[in-house]
Amino acid sequence: MSKEIIHEGARKREDEFFAKMEFERKRKIFEEEHHKMKQEAKRKLKDEHWMHCPKCGMEMVELDFEGIKIDKCSECLGIYLDNGELETLLEKKNEGLIGRFARMFK
Repeated sequence: MSKEIIHEGARKREDEFFAKMEFERKRKIFEEEHHKMKQEAKRKLKDEHWMHCPKCGMEMVELDFEGIKIDKCSECLGIYLDNGELETLLEKKNEGLIGRFARMFK
């Protein structure tokens, strides 16, 4: 084998190595940009929809019941509980709790 053929093969492997390194560098940059874009989109959605009814889009009113913040729509009167709030209410095991809860929203 001639030295030129050996050098040519080494140069190709070196070019491939640097091309892969450049690709990975750019991919990481794009990945970070995409993460930032997703976070920004998520923030915008939260800002637009915060305390708005998921059914009709109108403003929600926050009410306190037994130490739990319950959201009620000002338009369609839907009642919404955040994650874990229903379980917290049910754990109280108070016989009249559900009746008082129901009367509060009539």
